[in-house]
Amino acid sequence: MELSQNQLMVYGANGYSAQLIIEELLSRKIRPVLAGRNETALKNLSRKYNCEYKAFDLHDEKIIDAALTEIHTVINCAGPFIQTAKDLIEACLRTKTNYLDITGEMPVMHLAFSMDSKAKESGIVILPSVGFDIIPTDCLAKRLSEKMPDGIHLQLGFMNKGGKISRGTLLTSLGFLGGTGKVRRDGKLIESMIGEFVVDIKLKNFSFSGISIPWGDVYSSFHSTKIPNAEVYLAMPGIVIKFRKLFLSFLKILKMQFVNKLVTKYIKKNLTGPTKAERDSAETFIWGRVENAKGEMIEEVYQVMEGYNLTAKGAAECAVRVLKNEIKPGTYTPSLAFGSKFLDSFVVEKII
Repeated sequence: MELSQNQLMVYGANGYSAQLIIEELLSRKIRPVLAGRNETALKNLSRKYNCEYKAFDLHDEKIIDAALTEIHTVINCAGPFIQTAKDLIEACLRTKTNYLDITGEMPVMHLAFSMDSKAKESGIVILPSVGFDIIPTDCLAKRLSEKMPDGIHLQLGFMNKGGKISRGTLLTSLGFLGGTGKVRRDGKLIESMIGEFVVDIKLKNFSFSGISIPWGDVYSSFHSTKIPNAEVYLAMPGIVIKFRKLFLSFLKILKMQFVNKLVTKYIKKNLTGPTKAERDSAETFIWGRVENAKGEMIEEVYQVMEGYNLTAKGAAECAVRVLKNEIKPGTYTPSLAFGSKFLDSFVVEKII
């Protein structure tokens, strides 16, 4: 049944992940308003999906507010989100529009949670990170914390076998690969060189080698679990892990303005994202481990949906629940909004 009484907007609608989300919404009989800055692209998408569109940028409060009039919920798909989230969230607070996004950027999550009181005052939901990898890893962290309530150390990791990365994801990743990493210690976020910590796990049905990265779960997991120490790991080939300092030093040249411009220009011109066949043939795994002060440990591993497919389903499902007003006003992680069982919606197989 179409939720026509509550309008949904997808901002950044011409992006790769956004179009997967739009197609998932349409399969659920939800016809979103398509929005973004590029009117030509939006016109083409409007014809393709038979949806209304609104073209506007985020520089003028009055224009944003007018565009959000009568919009119940917006999904922000326009990354890097550090450049778009603040203006959209503030507009949503003014217009009493619920805000969702698909970020994995820690500063954006911090911004969202700093707006918790304002969200409650305005009567809106702010729900960042409704895609991969945050939905499954956040829910896994919550699940492990429920099984070990006295846990003091959380480790999370994710791994893709096959598949490709989209233009938007790669552009966002460029922003942190040449920068400083983060881990959580004693409840506080502290700087940590990317790759400072390494895991090498060899279990009966699963092996995982990865380096620590400043991904969003370092921030969000504390809100979800209250576990005071945490790292997030990205699976890497053994040779990258062995020579990670050299590899990461090389990546720092991406911070040089002229190099960054050249790389960004190339990515925008030449990359799109994986085909459906490539997405469907890829394998994605998440790993989590919690340890308490006694040295006791529990860990779980799941194969989950391929990341972009998961983002489409996850964002659409979260939007539907917000459209139905199932969540009280405030800022949430996915597991705080829907519980650790939300993970089960995306699991292909439990490995451990």
